[in-house]
Amino acid sequence: MSSKNSLRKLSNAQIAILFVIASAFGIFMIQYFSHIREGLSHFAEAEYQIVAPDFIAPESKARKVPDFTLVDRSSRPVKLSQFDSLDVLVVNVWSSGCPVCRQEIPSLTELDRRLSSLDDVALVTIAIAEDWEEVSSYFPKGTNLRILFDKDDSVGNGVFHTEKYPETFILDKQRRIRARFDGPRNWHGDTFINYVQSFL
Repeated sequence: MSSKNSLRKLSNAQIAILFVIASAFGIFMIQYFSHIREGLSHFAEAEYQIVAPDFIAPESKARKVPDFTLVDRSSRPVKLSQFDSLDVLVVNVWSSGCPVCRQEIPSLTELDRRLSSLDDVALVTIAIAEDWEEVSSYFPKGTNLRILFDKDDSVGNGVFHTEKYPETFILDKQRRIRARFDGPRNWHGDTFINYVQSFL
């Protein structure tokens, strides 16, 4: 008789222990997934902050960029008006003497690849540099980035009023500056792509 009671007591004790363990595990999992959800929320917010514009202009107040001519890596003249068929032009202005500009190049290369899949959108980079020879070592061999050279900063500063490098601009179909991003950004996320598409 005492043996059966002992087994029953042991069984009840085991059930109690299992209940405590299950409760603790349940609380842990709730906290874990809560932290994951919070982390994803912070990540999404951080990604947005990374690509959030520093300046936005409505159509009625946006400044139109006048046509200009710069040379490409083959020293051929390229006019802004040559891109008139595009609905959106993303322009990145950077300097060869700017370390963070050079660090941004891989991210810009990925952005260019992704933008190329959109109709009527293109990325153009304007380097404050003498020519391709001065900056070629910063780029992987065979890069497809459109690079124009502004050796006297007449377009970077004179047209876009760039105050610090790099700066990135979104130009709409009428070549008005609708948004500006100051400093280097992480262009790998979807947030900027979605933002560009809002201008189409």
